[in-house]
Amino acid sequence: MVIYVDVLFVVNFFITYLLLLLTKLIAKENPKTIRLLIGAFIGGVYSLVILLDELNFLLTALGKILVSIVIVLSVFGFKRITVMLKNLGIFYISNMLLLGVILAVWLIFKPDGIAIHNDVVYFDIPARILLLSALAAYLIALLIVRIYNRTLGKNEIYSLTIYKGEEQIHMYAFADTGNKLKEPFSDYPVIVVDSSKISFDAQRIIPFHSVGGEGTLKAFKPDKVVISSGKKSFETDRVYIAASTVDSKEFSAILNPEIINV
Repeated sequence: MVIYVDVLFVVNFFITYLLLLLTKLIAKENPKTIRLLIGAFIGGVYSLVILLDELNFLLTALGKILVSIVIVLSVFGFKRITVMLKNLGIFYISNMLLLGVILAVWLIFKPDGIAIHNDVVYFDIPARILLLSALAAYLIALLIVRIYNRTLGKNEIYSLTIYKGEEQIHMYAFADTGNKLKEPFSDYPVIVVDSSKISFDAQRIIPFHSVGGEGTLKAFKPDKVVISSGKKSFETDRVYIAASTVDSKEFSAILNPEIINV
């Protein structure tokens, strides 16, 4: 099969972009689009090793791990080692899922338009079909993740205790995948608490964007928060508390899921 370098790069660029979108969805991260494009570009460039058998180091397990780390860090940045390892693990899971489907097609049907060499996939198919297939795969993955999150969300009510000086404030909180708020300087996740449950002097202003518009919330950094569900309990001080209106009878706060997923 004749392999065209430009097609090889473009195909793997879009595959890497799709993998990073899946990683973003599952990890509940919210990187900027430019970061996703940079990660996809690195993936596209790395795919060119299919043509360079003499670069043995890049083809080793260590070389692939290093490239994966570079891609993940370029997209999601470095916050702490546990978050980086979590994102890296999810990126690998996304890779295994997609490559598993590709290998299944190749082994069962052995189509002439697919070549696999040095663990790099090359598609000799029209670009429009590839793009439509990638879009369809992304939409299917998006639907699955949304259904999964909504199913979990039915039971994601947590007991929340906010420690502020000598004061302890208890309430129930809901882990909402729609809450991606972060304090812009520290990048700490934000818990939105009903303003009737708490009062404080604002330390930070948190900008937000929603379907209804955009604005700011007043926030402060607590001494710590303790979050528990059933027999599980954990605490963190890497968080900010913002006051707003929480219209629910079941809970008085909305968690950024990143707090409980690290």
